[in-house]
Amino acid sequence: MRLALPRWSGTLAVKAAVFITVMCCALAALLGVLVHVSVTNQTVGEARDLALSRLKEATADYEAGDTLMWDAGVDPPDLPGSLRTLAVAGDRGTMVGEHRGRPAMWAAGPVDGDRALAVEVDYSQGARTIAGLDRAILWSSALAITATLLVGAFAVTRVTRRLHTTARVARRISAGDLDARVDDPRSKDPGRPQ
Repeated sequence: MRLALPRWSGTLAVKAAVFITVMCCALAALLGVLVHVSVTNQTVGEARDLALSRLKEATADYEAGDTLMWDAGVDPPDLPGSLRTLAVAGDRGTMVGEHRGRPAMWAAGPVDGDRALAVEVDYSQGARTIAGLDRAILWSSALAITATLLVGAFAVTRVTRRLHTTARVARRISAGDLDARVDDPRSKDPGRPQ
């Protein structure tokens, strides 16, 4: 079964609609990626700064022999392996991972030569913020693409309808009908009788 297009629609209208759709999708994707990356960097950066600040406090407490806070520990079981390896090697670092089944920002550093002191900061709100942002970007992009496509299709329809009418008149003139006219109301002289 073949889809029947309106008489005035032709390859120009289809090409214009495809072009508008591709450009809208590309623009929506570009803007969505830029917003996602920016907000993700900001959210992760804030969590990282907080985790490193707590790691600094925990390191000072550990070195002073004080009791560690509830969010700090030496070689905790949930600490991501690559972060543990980094800390045991003598460096400090951060990483988003999990703690008791929820997202956490981990910060770890070396203690006692071959152990890792780590703190975790709850990252659930940050993860929810990013997930909500991604949903909002998808819905707003779909809405913008649909609205632009509808407006673009309407505009292209008006242009292609006039072009098809003009082409039909040109074919009649080339066939010998020298009295053929486009009958565009905008081209009529208001002072001239019809």
